[in-house]
Amino acid sequence: MASTDSPLKRLVSTFIEDFASWLLRSEVQAAHPLNVELPAETQVVDQVFHVTRQDGYELILHIEFQGRRTQQPMSWRMLEYMTRLASTHRHDLYSVVLYVGQGAGVNDTGKHQVNGPGGMATLSWQYEVIRLWQMPAEDLLALDRPALLALVGLTRIAQPEVMLPTVVTRLRSEPDPGIRGRLITLLLALMPEEEMIQVVENLLEDDGLLLDMPYLRRIREEGRQEGRQEGRQEGRQEERLELNRRHILQALEFRFTISDADRQVLAQQLEALADAEPLERLFAAAMQSTKIETIHEILRQELSN
Repeated sequence: MASTDSPLKRLVSTFIEDFASWLLRSEVQAAHPLNVELPAETQVVDQVFHVTRQDGYELILHIEFQGRRTQQPMSWRMLEYMTRLASTHRHDLYSVVLYVGQGAGVNDTGKHQVNGPGGMATLSWQYEVIRLWQMPAEDLLALDRPALLALVGLTRIAQPEVMLPTVVTRLRSEPDPGIRGRLITLLLALMPEEEMIQVVENLLEDDGLLLDMPYLRRIREEGRQEGRQEGRQEGRQEERLELNRRHILQALEFRFTISDADRQVLAQQLEALADAEPLERLFAAAMQSTKIETIHEILRQELSN
């Protein structure tokens, strides 16, 4: 789930009107993000938006992404999130969990309750459950929303040799080159299988569209090089640390707007970290944090240890 969490959030944030229309089953007039940090004891949900439907109805749309593993059952996490969101925003609330990966959320009905004497429900809560891994890719295609096609690698594809060219053809027809590039980048970032990635890259090679994806190509190539180096040699700790530092910077550049001066400062601070563990923590934060300020704070803490 860690590898898809950041691209999923980026996809939804960039194309929130399409996702809100899909999840709410209603055309949306406007949607804008809200603070994902909940008050009191700080909690961070995945994504929260204030949405206005075409009929003028307003509500809070809360989206969580969940893989196969979770330390606390999702039902209890959602109860806590939903009560805090309702208390914070005092608005109608609609919560959705998108389950990613084979078997994720297989037993979650989205409807839960705590009973009192005699079986009376003293507390009940519910949320929408969407298991992307069970959704036929054809259903996604039928929605006719290009932004949602970036999810196709997470769905059930019965005939990839038919579906992938169809998706690429649809994305290729997107007239805005900026939107087209972002969607293709996210399509590849969310594909779990190397074979599927290769098929899509081959379909796009002639168009030169892969030039829009230097980050993903660089990350994958460096990952392959790292694997070859580690397979041939041992004890090259500094090379691995340097590769970790580069990956952190690349992730930050991909997710945030960073000036050359800020990049130089970050590079110097990362250079001062000589152990793998803090660099691994920073990479996870770089892929998950919603604000660059969070990264600066974590860096300060790691450097002071």
